[in-house]
Amino acid sequence: MAVGFSNTNKPLNPRGQDASPKGYNRASLFSGKALDFDGVNDEVLSTITISGAKTYCAWINADTTANERIISIAGGGYSNITFSNNKFGMYDGTNIPETTTTFETGEWYFVVSVQEANNAKIYVNGISQPLNTTNWIERTHTGATLAIGRDGGGATAWYDGEISGVRVFNTALTAEQVADLYNNPEKVVPTGVDNTALKLWLPMMEGAGTTAYDGSGNGNHGTIAGATYVNGIGAPVAQSAVMDWNKGVNYLEHTESIATSGYWYESVTINGGQLDPIGGTNAVEWVSTNTTNHQLFNGVSIAGNCVLSCYVKSDEPCAYLGAHNNGFSVYFDLTTQTISATNGSGVSGEIEAFGDWYRIIAYFPAINNEIQIGFLDAVYTGTSGGPWGVPTAIGTSGFIAFPSLIASTTKGPYIPNHTGTPITTPVLLPQGLTTGRDITGVNLFENVRKQGALNLDGNSWAEVHDNESLDMTTNITAESWVYWRQTSGSTDSGILARWTSATGRQFLIYHQNDATVKFYTNTAASEFSSMTEGWHHIVGTYDGVNRKLYVDGVLRDSDAYSAAMESSDAPVEIGRYFHGDPFTTEDTIAQPRIYNRALTAAEVLQNYNSGKNTYK
Repeated sequence: MAVGFSNTNKPLNPRGQDASPKGYNRASLFSGKALDFDGVNDEVLSTITISGAKTYCAWINADTTANERIISIAGGGYSNITFSNNKFGMYDGTNIPETTTTFETGEWYFVVSVQEANNAKIYVNGISQPLNTTNWIERTHTGATLAIGRDGGGATAWYDGEISGVRVFNTALTAEQVADLYNNPEKVVPTGVDNTALKLWLPMMEGAGTTAYDGSGNGNHGTIAGATYVNGIGAPVAQSAVMDWNKGVNYLEHTESIATSGYWYESVTINGGQLDPIGGTNAVEWVSTNTTNHQLFNGVSIAGNCVLSCYVKSDEPCAYLGAHNNGFSVYFDLTTQTISATNGSGVSGEIEAFGDWYRIIAYFPAINNEIQIGFLDAVYTGTSGGPWGVPTAIGTSGFIAFPSLIASTTKGPYIPNHTGTPITTPVLLPQGLTTGRDITGVNLFENVRKQGALNLDGNSWAEVHDNESLDMTTNITAESWVYWRQTSGSTDSGILARWTSATGRQFLIYHQNDATVKFYTNTAASEFSSMTEGWHHIVGTYDGVNRKLYVDGVLRDSDAYSAAMESSDAPVEIGRYFHGDPFTTEDTIAQPRIYNRALTAAEVLQNYNSGKNTYK
């Protein structure tokens, strides 16, 4: 039978209106991020070239109100946003436009400084503020240091508090465009403004590492010194869970400057600045210098399973990607787009085509202090040791871009590393202005988020406030689509729950480990222990007699149970359980729903069938 939405059904729709007649069950998101500055020596430094009219934007939450710089450039004259004596201001080296209204510490504000000749404006939370003067001198900054958290001219005026979502435009935004950004905090560029006007965008949502990635496409990544990440920030700041992003690691360093990094080249010349698969110049040209071994090396070790990948375009009929670990290697035939040979137990490969570029992916059981990437047309077919293969002539060449090495059994998105230190703690990289790209321009054709799904990263969640409509004791259905991740960060985590550490353990859909999902009522559970990575429809039902767990429309476990569910005054949590404790998930969650009755098997199957074309 069809599933109707009666007054007893209670679907939940985070960051949107609850679709049920109980429309007040809207979920609040807590997935915002910011960098916290200590007011002593914390900073983020970038480089920018910009002239003429400008607009600076940032979300800020100040702890103190000394003479502090939020964003500041000094090269070629001053331009900035300041917070001093509870007022927002600007400084061009001569004029000091400042709000006549005062603002509080300990509150989030969206502050915008519009800077054009003799027409300075400051907006706070989308509203134009009265100023003591509108006099302003436009400055030209060429290759200038842009400092966040201190004065652009040096180590003074340190900012104390949190900053997120810094943007710089080379145009004067209108009042309507400023309001558009404030009212739509996940929006990158307001309506009516061309993407090219965005010269710097630092979302500050990475969550780890020392690089604040520039999403404008201009490559002006910021270097973080001292400032630390704050997670779980709610509205009004931008919420990462409803943005597209890549999340992952990369054990290789300087992945977009191979020609100038610490890689070791054997019998090969590396020419940098070549055209890459997405139109940038982050590829390198690989040119042989003789007809012996030819490799690009990098030393790194991973004890367990790992995946090595890169994008290649070859002038030779065959390319190989290999790890020098007891002869483990994979050979890729780019002419036929097939795997020519794999050497070593537990070794396999994969090829993905993107026009005349290919992503070649090698799966290894381990890496022992060395990786090798090279081009050849002779394939070694032994089981260990021996030559890697050689080009047929001096001067044969190919192109390499975006190398990646991760500790995993499955490939992930490419995560750029602009530093000389491996990225081993996952970072969050939202997609930016162009479809198919992340904020660094190198998402490389991967669709990282289903429309309407919450991208949770292990530090974020959503919740629905406690109210009478959620008080159920003998009948319930909890339902959600979940992208199940088989990573350590997604174990011991909640998917959909109303569950506290003392009394009030009403229900819980629980990601126990890589293979096991459980549905609890009170402290008893039904479980399924054959979960695989990917999208799954998970439903738990309880009718006061039996508790059942369905996965992908199939009944996986059923247990007799007759105890009334505990009452609770806790919120319903999505992506977390044990309210107040960090049992958060890295899974992606879509269409969480709660009903105050047990759906039938036919209704569960229909819900699965209606969603599988979207999520499977």
